[in-house]
Amino acid sequence: PPAIEAASSTRPSSQMQDLALDDSRHLLDLAELCLNRISELCDTRRDQAHFASACRALRETTPRQALVISGPDFTLRGPQGGHWAPEAYFQTPALPAALAGLKMSLAWKDQGWGNRKGTIVVRLMRRPPRDEVQAVVAEDTSLFGVAPHAWEDGLVELDAAHPIVSQAEAGDTLSFLRNAGGGGGHSLSVKSFRVELALRPGAIG
Repeated sequence: PPAIEAASSTRPSSQMQDLALDDSRHLLDLAELCLNRISELCDTRRDQAHFASACRALRETTPRQALVISGPDFTLRGPQGGHWAPEAYFQTPALPAALAGLKMSLAWKDQGWGNRKGTIVVRLMRRPPRDEVQAVVAEDTSLFGVAPHAWEDGLVELDAAHPIVSQAEAGDTLSFLRNAGGGGGHSLSVKSFRVELALRPGAIG
């Protein structure tokens, strides 16, 4: 109605902006409630993880729990022959819930000269029913790229779109491998390796 329009037009622009901001906040609160309710109605944790991976808003509003694991410092010398020579580094305990994300950091370097071959590998492992041998579900063979000649810090974050995260289930483990590279003279040094597992949903423990 004209009277309302006239009254509205007399408000200072700052008040109009405040009203618009309040309305936006109410809409965001309503959207968050709806999204969380849909997540609650999912039958399984896997369904919830799939819904969260498809909905950015839910990923941003749903509280996350984190499990932090540290890998031991090491210096590894590569074999005389070959190029790709990964070996076991460490493995996480069984995941208590599906993953929402994965963050890893370290400081590392190689032998300091020549060809660069040092890499870190992560595998998502699962033990099938009635099978004593774990199977590789997903793998990333070059998490941080290739190790530099001098000490550098590395940081990698995997979101819900990455197979290591999207395919993870409760009971799975993450296996980390280290590759210094073969051919003679190669080495890989790592310290302060830290893994932060963002879990969704469920409590730790």
